[in-house]
Amino acid sequence: MGYIYSMKKARKAREPSKASLREIPEIDFKTATVRPNPYAARVAADGIIHVRRGRPRKGTETGLTEPRSIRFPLPVWKMLEARARAEGLPLHSALRVAILEWAMRGG
Repeated sequence: MGYIYSMKKARKAREPSKASLREIPEIDFKTATVRPNPYAARVAADGIIHVRRGRPRKGTETGLTEPRSIRFPLPVWKMLEARARAEGLPLHSALRVAILEWAMRGG
């Protein structure tokens, strides 16, 4: 028995029209307010990962980090996301704090 698959074609994103671009007001950078990163102070307080204002210069390191992956069942991820949201942290920052606290406690 054959299977019938229904695939939608991906739509190509259209560029904004010149008329719509004219409607967008220009930003006056002298009077514009920049919202500070609310998580930078918490991360800097940990003292392990360096946080500086702005994007680091090309070729400079802000701290030696190595990406790793971790697997949890979906209910665990939902619980972690809810707890991080309640603490006012992004999920990756909450995981980093929890892991560092656990590791520094020793055994």
